[in-house]
Amino acid sequence: MHPWPILGSQFLSLAYFVLNLDPILFRLGPIAVHWYGLAYVVAITVALWVTLRWARREGIHDDQTWGIFIWTAIAGLIGGRLYFVIQQPDLVKNYLLNPINIIAVWNGGMAFFGAIFAGTATLFFLAPRYGFSRFLAIDGGALFAAVGQIFGRFGNIVNGDILGQVTSTQPLAIPGSTCANAPCLAYVSDPHVMPWSIVYLNPHSFAPTGIPFQPAPVYEILFNLAALAILWPLRHRLPKVRAGLFFVLYLALYAVSQFIVFFFRGSEPFTPFLGIDGLKQAQWTAIIVFLACTPLLAYILRASHPWPYSSKNPVPWPPNLETTALVPSGSAMQGTVAVATGRAPAAARPAPRARPAPPPPLDLPPWQPTRATGGRLRNLFGDAARKS
Repeated sequence: MHPWPILGSQFLSLAYFVLNLDPILFRLGPIAVHWYGLAYVVAITVALWVTLRWARREGIHDDQTWGIFIWTAIAGLIGGRLYFVIQQPDLVKNYLLNPINIIAVWNGGMAFFGAIFAGTATLFFLAPRYGFSRFLAIDGGALFAAVGQIFGRFGNIVNGDILGQVTSTQPLAIPGSTCANAPCLAYVSDPHVMPWSIVYLNPHSFAPTGIPFQPAPVYEILFNLAALAILWPLRHRLPKVRAGLFFVLYLALYAVSQFIVFFFRGSEPFTPFLGIDGLKQAQWTAIIVFLACTPLLAYILRASHPWPYSSKNPVPWPPNLETTALVPSGSAMQGTVAVATGRAPAAARPAPRARPAPPPPLDLPPWQPTRATGGRLRNLFGDAARKS
């Protein structure tokens, strides 16, 4: 055996995994920080970073992205949690009669289809308010989801709240003191057990201890990676054909992945429907979503347009938003502060910057926020600082 000193684990070939990891990463007084929550923070951070870079290439300003992201993220989290809750067999007893459990996301439980539905509706509704196409907005949401969901599943692996099919009905006789103390990850050889099974040992995990399960979250991560490999080279190409096509492709791929992976998941009950008893709730949702992709594709081909903007020819700013440099009078140190105003004194107005000719219009309303956002103030301050 060759120990891994960082994880306290042992490596043997042809082995099943033994995981002893407390779902709580650390505590700050009464506040418990969970691995599940950390996974979501990492997922949102990485996905947002990727989406911001994508949006800049599509000619969308950071402040437009930030403004719509906040509302979409809130809607996605609420939708994902509520869609999980309504699927639970103990909905009345455990959730409706104990409402605190509805918001207890620290105990795990998010249905990603719910996040897609709520997030997409929010993007489609709010996009014109931020001055860009509804269809390009859902493309950006699809990219965000395709990247972020990969990281989110790592929290499920630690929690043990998503379990695959049982690979042995009896608890395993794990040799010696293997992974007796957390944190620990180990391999244990056993020719009678599926070699990539996961056995949970931590008493605080949601999984029964000592029972080997197929690693359903890992299967889902692999499907997500395969979908992202298909989507990644198309993220800038498809919007130039029709904005919204990227979203439809993502939705179809995700529906297929969910239909397949739920055959291997053992923590969800079957949902009889249309005389069929062998499918689960998420699989029925996946079938409906996949079938809906055809009329959705037809609608996008009829109603959408190729996205004409880019980083070299960005979405035009509304003409009534100007950058004004304010210099405090009587100050020995010349400072600059940039603000967005409707009108500014002539002496304070900067020389207008030449902008490229706008592309053919998409009948988009100009982006006219009612108040400045942190993103715009930051960008305008940078513009003013470069001029000073």
